[in-house]
Amino acid sequence: MSRQPSARGGGRKNAPVAEFADGAADQLRMAFGQNFRHARERAGLTQGDIEAHTGIKQHYVSQIESGKRNLTLDTMTALALAVGKDVRTLLKPAPPPPKQK
Repeated sequence: MSRQPSARGGGRKNAPVAEFADGAADQLRMAFGQNFRHARERAGLTQGDIEAHTGIKQHYVSQIESGKRNLTLDTMTALALAVGKDVRTLLKPAPPPPKQK
């Protein structure tokens, strides 16, 4: 009896689609973190202010801003609301830096 790898383990990491999905998720985490940090700073808020408004610990906010945390939709929504933004806006990739002449 042959065993098939499950969708949640086994050979998942070796599958090209899974690798693509992992890369896409990394890009979204980075985009959200960078966009959130910029929105927080523009709003004049510190990471401590975000903790006070949302209950999300400052250390965790720091890890989010550096793209190190895999967030739930609920957490993304709470953070977006704290800075007056929509989750979709915070997930957009940052535009490339302008070309220097």
